[in-house]
Amino acid sequence: MKQKIFILNCLLIISFSTYSQNLNQSIQIDKYETENGEKFTIHSHILNQDKEIFIGLPKNFNDSTNYPMILVLEGEVVFETFAPVTRLMAEVNEIPECIVVGIPFYNKHLEYAPKISQHPESGNADKMLEFYSVELFPLLDSLYNCGKDRILWSHSALGGIFCTYALLGPDGQFNGILSSSPSLKWMPDYVDKENAFEELAKKDKVFYYLTFGSDEGDNYMGDMYDKVKKFKQRLEKEAPSNLIWKYQLNENNNHLTNALETYSDGLILYFKEMNNYKR
Repeated sequence: MKQKIFILNCLLIISFSTYSQNLNQSIQIDKYETENGEKFTIHSHILNQDKEIFIGLPKNFNDSTNYPMILVLEGEVVFETFAPVTRLMAEVNEIPECIVVGIPFYNKHLEYAPKISQHPESGNADKMLEFYSVELFPLLDSLYNCGKDRILWSHSALGGIFCTYALLGPDGQFNGILSSSPSLKWMPDYVDKENAFEELAKKDKVFYYLTFGSDEGDNYMGDMYDKVKKFKQRLEKEAPSNLIWKYQLNENNNHLTNALETYSDGLILYFKEMNNYKR
């Protein structure tokens, strides 16, 4: 297994280096170039922009089966790694078969951050969540028969902020949130406020996996890591009963390799804790 993870980590490093729309509209589905799935473009009236969507289907996809859906942000970077990793994990029975949905980042400030005083262009996270619930997810359900499990993964900086906002804010679309090396230093209005878990406590059961890598380097092991540790300590004292959560400092992982380890380990933990999935 460690050899497999090492190989997959190498793949990830290579990857990093190199109102409602009518659901009956005609949408062109094209084969994704790398043979990892399909892609299509949808025009969002909510966001007023075209969104390219990458779809990784299970090896034995059957349109009469309900599949868990995993939404991965920064899809233009990680999809080519995460889609086959997910398929491999299902083939060896570490997780059930899933559908992977890759969402590219076009402008992190405008698209994924809630209102943050240090970032004047921020504030569109609620619009993005509305796009998911009103336009994208109903379309995906009609095309691919997605089930009740909806898992959100993101990594670092503003993607991690979006994950944290999805956890703490009023939106309840996701019952699994996997947050790799988030930059919580930009979120004092959310993670430090007195009633930070008030909205979360109103939701159904949620699984949250928060991680950091032990070898992320000086740029990350300062304020970013300190904020993650403080948030972990607050979770230990104040997490509501509907939250199943785990924190992991992944030894010998840098900022990039921690992304994949968080994804693979987080999925295994999610299905074990939320669905009692067993190999």
